[in-house]
Amino acid sequence: MSSDSPKPPTSSQSNVPNLFKLILWTRFLSAIAVVSSLAATLLMLIIGADNTLKAFGVFFGEHPEASNTLEAGEKATLLLLESLDNFLVGLAFVYFAYGIYSLFIPLNRNQKNANQPAAQSNGMPAWLKVSSIASLKKTLLEILVVLLSVTFVKWLFEYSEINALEWDVVIFPISIVAIALSLKLMNLGDE
Repeated sequence: MSSDSPKPPTSSQSNVPNLFKLILWTRFLSAIAVVSSLAATLLMLIIGADNTLKAFGVFFGEHPEASNTLEAGEKATLLLLESLDNFLVGLAFVYFAYGIYSLFIPLNRNQKNANQPAAQSNGMPAWLKVSSIASLKKTLLEILVVLLSVTFVKWLFEYSEINALEWDVVIFPISIVAIALSLKLMNLGDE
């Protein structure tokens, strides 16, 4: 008998493919994150639309007098900045949901050419293409920089008296710059 003949699989070797199949099926648990993120998107869009309507109500609702117009405009601006913040968070949830979906649940099992652009392969725009968890995290960090910037501007509007500002005001700009610099360093590695 030749030593090159194939040996029958042992019981531990035959269980490995079954275990691998079970692990592959667990990727569908990511659907929980996708559905939850889409629900959060809907909620943030509703909150943003509500803040926009409130801004119109504040500015036009009571027919403010000439001396009161500036105050009504500032209140409306704050509400609009809050709605912008809500919409950005909602869009971040959409991007996160699509990223998790495309990374863990294949869109097209029969796709032969992985190098085909996303817009051609599955009908989605190319800017939604998420190639890895790292690219998803980078994009979410970029969104975080924009959110912190909007929050900082909104906070400055709320506390517009310069004399009332204290040293802790610099926490926002320092954190924005720190995250932006870390993003720049991450992008240097890609180039």
